[in-house]
Amino acid sequence: MNCWNNVIGIRGLCDPETPSSGLYINDLTGISMSDLDSGVNEEDKTAYTLIQRKIDQAANMIQAESLAYLYNRWNYLTSSWDGQVGFWPQQLEALGSSAVWRGIGVRYRQADYIAVTLTAVNLLVNYTGTVNVLVYDLITGNVLETIPVTTVAGTPSRLVVNKKFTSNGQMLNLAFLYNATAVNSYQTGLYPVYGCGGCSRGSRWQNNVLERTIEIPTTGAVIEQNISGGSWTGGLSVEYQVACSFESLLCAHIGQLGYPLLYKAGMLIVKEMEFSKRLNGIISYNRERNAQLVEYYQQQYDAYMSRYFEQAYMPDTGCFSCRQRVRQVSRIP
Repeated sequence: MNCWNNVIGIRGLCDPETPSSGLYINDLTGISMSDLDSGVNEEDKTAYTLIQRKIDQAANMIQAESLAYLYNRWNYLTSSWDGQVGFWPQQLEALGSSAVWRGIGVRYRQADYIAVTLTAVNLLVNYTGTVNVLVYDLITGNVLETIPVTTVAGTPSRLVVNKKFTSNGQMLNLAFLYNATAVNSYQTGLYPVYGCGGCSRGSRWQNNVLERTIEIPTTGAVIEQNISGGSWTGGLSVEYQVACSFESLLCAHIGQLGYPLLYKAGMLIVKEMEFSKRLNGIISYNRERNAQLVEYYQQQYDAYMSRYFEQAYMPDTGCFSCRQRVRQVSRIP
């Protein structure tokens, strides 16, 4: 889930959620739902749609502006690593069904600010139907994503996914599993072993990532402590990418970014009204006032963002490190 969702609330919705920041866009000075309805365009149709679109836009702008600012003070590794886990041997050997969750685990070596993008899922099983591949957080046991894969017995299936999972400064311990209770599959290992269908190794380290085959009984929680073994991926193969994530860092700081998001969204909303194509009495009357509101919101936004940059804890990890500033002094003999 996007960590920016529901940071800022909108009063007046039929089924409102309490925003994580406790802040509502309606509480901003100068924001009137009736005035917004008078100036909203045909694409948005309602003030609520306009507000949500502008909150999303504000979040994207804050991320971009924050990254540009922090580039001057911190080294940020933008390189990434692509991997594939699970390969089918030249000669397939059967692997029977079992009352286990079967598949692949991916665990990052340390707590950091990274993102794992699941690019694609490949599945080769002796089963025709739909097999749900679930993405589990092995720390909490929560299901992060459900990916239905349509399979034909003995035929490889591939599904492009492109789902991102961020660590937000915590350990990232993921598992890609399917319920093998009624699914016959094949003995497939983590990496290609040519000419040896029965050869496998249960784990390997790749670029700070522990890749491993996993089986967990279906009778218990899907967590690290309940891993019962596993020598094969059971026909499952995943393609993924690991990269340092500035988005993940900001998510860890989301509690400090409520007010900047509020004022940035307010500024964008009022600007929309200032340049509205709907010429009516309310829009014309408020045009000068809206220009003043934009200036006020900008001042508040700048003040809160300056405070954030001064007070935010910045990690010194594999992804981020303090940029050393070298000062040269010339001495005249």
